[in-house]
Amino acid sequence: MKHLSILLIPPIIAATMVAGPVDAQAQQLTNSMTCERAKATYERQGRVTTRTRSGSVLPIYGGVPASEGRTLYCGQERVRNTVRVITSDNKRCVIAYRCS
Repeated sequence: MKHLSILLIPPIIAATMVAGPVDAQAQQLTNSMTCERAKATYERQGRVTTRTRSGSVLPIYGGVPASEGRTLYCGQERVRNTVRVITSDNKRCVIAYRCS
């Protein structure tokens, strides 16, 4: 059995090495950022990741950054909504707007 274990370890290590390093910035949660930093990250990257009150980790993307969102026109059939995330200094930080 030892021989079999030795044969299985190298492919596992190789798969880990091929995957490469994870981008730490992309993985940082808004919960550890200030509201201003979360807004800036969303504006620069077009997405952020947040942990909800229930504990789920969710990617947030697809909205117009808050700095541009006040001029977002959704038409008569749709409504402009805020996209909010939890940050270290604001439980309802508005980072973007989207039509729904």
